[in-house]
Amino acid sequence: MGHSIYHQLVLVWKPIYLTLQSSAKLHILFQYFMLHICIVLPGNPLAGACDMNVHLPLQRELCPFDLAPVTSTAIQMVFGDTVAVALMAARNLSKEEYGANHPAGRIGKSLIFKVKDVMKKKDELPVCKEGDLIMDQLVELTSKGCGCLLVVDQGHRLIGTFTDGDLRRTLKASGEAIFKLTVGEMCNRKPRTIGPETMAVEATKKMESPPWPVQFLPVVNEDNTLIGIVTLHGLVSAGL
Repeated sequence: MGHSIYHQLVLVWKPIYLTLQSSAKLHILFQYFMLHICIVLPGNPLAGACDMNVHLPLQRELCPFDLAPVTSTAIQMVFGDTVAVALMAARNLSKEEYGANHPAGRIGKSLIFKVKDVMKKKDELPVCKEGDLIMDQLVELTSKGCGCLLVVDQGHRLIGTFTDGDLRRTLKASGEAIFKLTVGEMCNRKPRTIGPETMAVEATKKMESPPWPVQFLPVVNEDNTLIGIVTLHGLVSAGL
């Protein structure tokens, strides 16, 4: 359990009570814990009530009136971060354990979420065949919210991708001839792809990598069978 108010931080692991204090307002809680560890600033009377205490150096607050807890809170933050890192090293904390203790934040998600956890799949995929006419697939291109078509063969293996940007460029270059062009004729046959077991944060890096950024990555398995798509919007929505 943790609580932070009035420039104090309280951490409780029954039956141990740890507090970072710049005042003496929590001494009444000591009766409930077997071991009291207090990290205090000089002159804090709470130190005498503890089984163990650590004094942090403080000459005066940076505040011109020596009232606002500017320096004291900075010192406590540095000390707390140092202790946390030391404990992580002492316990040989793994990334998986670290992520399990930060499940809701961006840091934890970057350590836990895989591509398969954030990808679109099955009926959400904008799929077509390479022999389909471009103009016949406009609804599929625009209705799935991916900004692309995923071109597959009869075995559902990925052949390439066709984006809304490709559509604009094809229309500009071909004019009325676009009505006779197939998706397979104009698609990108060497798209960037990613596997389902890859960490989701790596998908973001791959999208932003040279030679130019992309907004999506088809998700394929070992034999190039299409199983999903991960989009930049999906990663952002997931908190990544």
